[in-house]
Amino acid sequence: MLVSQNTDGFFSLQQNVNKWDDAKTIETKAGVTSPMLPELELDMTEEELISLSKKWVKMWKPFASTMKGKQDNNEKYWLGKSYQTTTQLTDDKPMVNNIVFENVETLLSMVVGKNPDAVVESDNTPEGNALAEKVQAILKYLSDELSIQLQLQVMARYWMMYYLGVAKIGWSNKSNDIDLVMLRPQKLILDPAATIVNGKYLGEFIGEFRRDTASNLQKRFPKKKQYIDDLVKGEMGTDVTYVEWWTDDYVFWTTDDNGMIECLSKAKNPHWNYEGAPVTDPQTGQQTPGDPYNHFKSKQKPFVFLSVYNLGLTPFDDTSLIAQIAGLQDLTSKRLRQVDKNADATNGGAVVSGDHFTKEQAGKVSDALRYGGTVFVPTGDINAAYRRDQAVSLPPFVYQSLQDYRQIAKETFGTAGSTAAAQAKNQTVRGKMLAAQADMEKAGGGITQRIEQAADNIYNWFVQMMAVYYDEPHSASIVGKDRAKQMSQLRAKDINRQMLVTVKPGSLIPRDSMSKKNEAVELAGAGLLDPITLFERLEFGDPV
Repeated sequence: MLVSQNTDGFFSLQQNVNKWDDAKTIETKAGVTSPMLPELELDMTEEELISLSKKWVKMWKPFASTMKGKQDNNEKYWLGKSYQTTTQLTDDKPMVNNIVFENVETLLSMVVGKNPDAVVESDNTPEGNALAEKVQAILKYLSDELSIQLQLQVMARYWMMYYLGVAKIGWSNKSNDIDLVMLRPQKLILDPAATIVNGKYLGEFIGEFRRDTASNLQKRFPKKKQYIDDLVKGEMGTDVTYVEWWTDDYVFWTTDDNGMIECLSKAKNPHWNYEGAPVTDPQTGQQTPGDPYNHFKSKQKPFVFLSVYNLGLTPFDDTSLIAQIAGLQDLTSKRLRQVDKNADATNGGAVVSGDHFTKEQAGKVSDALRYGGTVFVPTGDINAAYRRDQAVSLPPFVYQSLQDYRQIAKETFGTAGSTAAAQAKNQTVRGKMLAAQADMEKAGGGITQRIEQAADNIYNWFVQMMAVYYDEPHSASIVGKDRAKQMSQLRAKDINRQMLVTVKPGSLIPRDSMSKKNEAVELAGAGLLDPITLFERLEFGDPV
């Protein structure tokens, strides 16, 4: 295990070749299809690393520029700032029925309603089962401590808004434990020709923009103390942005001083056990390095990705749910303004004849009519003196089209039966359950499974981090069966055999207490549930 002075700073979390929009042509073209790049090796000089990072950035910038417009547009729709006229651009409270926000947040509550349940299996020996039980307990503890449910919701929201969800796993010296953070994709530099498969990034490199004070950077990169001092002109409280570059095998750091790139440091991938405890030959007494335990079969970058609508051409999704209903949002906003304008016009006004009233009197006529007063016409036909003007009612199809736009948006997201309005229409509990179940079948067919895969990858990363960093015993207190507290303790050297770590299917999906109780009553009525279990599910104080 690589040890630095402060691993919090390193690894914790707080021309044509550049035109990658032609990815479909590149995938069927033989020969060189990327810039000429050397392979990253740890013995590279700082100058060579700087040169390599410049080429990576040059590859990424055109693609990132294209993505930024799409990401900003989705963000605008989520905030409800779409379809505004020039006079409304400065309005902090635009008049809009934000179906994008409604469906995004409804879907999030549907697909990530609980912490995912980790399932750990080993070799089915007594020792292996005991180890699997300990690891599973620690994973449950970490899921609570790190609020995995809320973090996965952030990841899914970023995915819907920015075409990619990204999680980074690290180690924190402050908590002396594993750490997790969800990153905005805008903070990353990726290989534009890379793809995401089962939540794993298949590109060579990842760069992450990070920021810290100059004083902390001097502690983390002591060999660059003078450089950092010169960079901030002695003002140690100044924030400095730098880039952390990852490959599977190595990591290095660079910063930029007005176009002059400086390499701050380089290291092997720290999240890997490179040597095990020495093994002594009983006959010769000779010691050889032991076979170290790693949960992964090979070194990896400490990132997990969420991608759903990807055609395998770039690391970002090719479309998003927000982009799919953006047009419906515009039509909804347009129809809403039509209805509102027509509603304002229903009060009507007055058309006043100049033969009977002056301009000053005309205003008084309008006011008198508005408040139910009397208008005196001394001579002539009163029908020729003034006339009440009434707006023409909107045809029924206008309001019906508004309802249709909203409904299509909900069906696209799979939330048609789960929004507050839809639930209110269902008068029976069973009707609400069936509507919600139909929604979950739509959403669960793709989105839920991908989020479960992301959680699966995160939990496997946690086990790898345990094997590398749990030099001291780590304890966890969890609520076990019969709601009794259970204590588990684990050290890195205890992890000495392969384990299968997965997420229980469907464990992310929330189930409300009313649904559980109704299900229990139905099962008991069919003779499929014993009385004690029935009363337990009905939450009686003492079922026995």
